[in-house]
Amino acid sequence: MKTCKALINFFFIASLSAQMDISFMRFYMDESSFLSDVRLLSTQRFNNPHIQVFYNSKKEVVLKEWINAQGELIKRELFDYSNGKPIRRYYLNNSSRPDSVKYFGEDEPWSKEFRKVTDPRKKDYFSNQESVFILNEQDQFDRIRFNTVQGFPYGEISFFYNHLGLLVGELWKVLPEKITVRKYAYSTDMLTGRKEIREYNQQAEQVSRVVLSQPPAESLYKTKPPRSGNKLDEISILLEDIRSKDLKIPFDVFIPKTDHDLMVLTNGDSILVENLELGQQQVKFSVANEDGHLTMPIIRIKTIISKYGEPIFP
Repeated sequence: MKTCKALINFFFIASLSAQMDISFMRFYMDESSFLSDVRLLSTQRFNNPHIQVFYNSKKEVVLKEWINAQGELIKRELFDYSNGKPIRRYYLNNSSRPDSVKYFGEDEPWSKEFRKVTDPRKKDYFSNQESVFILNEQDQFDRIRFNTVQGFPYGEISFFYNHLGLLVGELWKVLPEKITVRKYAYSTDMLTGRKEIREYNQQAEQVSRVVLSQPPAESLYKTKPPRSGNKLDEISILLEDIRSKDLKIPFDVFIPKTDHDLMVLTNGDSILVENLELGQQQVKFSVANEDGHLTMPIIRIKTIISKYGEPIFP
């Protein structure tokens, strides 16, 4: 078993070395020795618990491993850098599964939202603050802890799940006072797909409520099942929404549009149509700007193009 674990650890380090620019490693008795740079000789690590630290070519720590007296891995810590500054750390257990992740800097999105609901009179330094994401046994967020640059916790968000693993609530607390400043309650209807989110302030008053529901497929799609390939209708729905609501798009885009769908027949004729209903053997439609409905056998139709330029058939 020890040989197997040693081999796994060897291959893990070999793969990391190729990915992370590992140049050399050092050994330390404990965390205090690491911070003081009091090193162990490589021969002194045997039969003793120790930390082995891997560095890149810039002498930055990229990996730390805690080893017990039997030479077995206890946990790992991986580092990411940007412009010479650490931006995140990954904490892995002895099975190399994530245990927690630590992000550095005041621009981390969760910390920014948390500070919006705290007392604005409370001043602190957040330029190099830490956001620590801690996972549970199911690899879901258990809580997020926010620390100042001095390492003092100033806030925490806890997550709660039901027996199905669905998120049912969040609790936002200011530390060290443990004052609740926000609560979120989530409910999900598994049958209809309806989701509801309620937000409560420090006085337990509801300040917002959002309900998300998914309409039945038949109200969204023109194309009957099976829907595959170029028969998906989502793009038409989105484009129609953008045009009808005059939504502003934050980038340059050209949305082609004609007034009607185009049906091209096998003999080369073309017809402007609307109110299309595709069947297995035939297509029901109306000729543009004319009353009444017509039917056309599928075998006589070469192609149908939507008013947005999408192929509807075949």
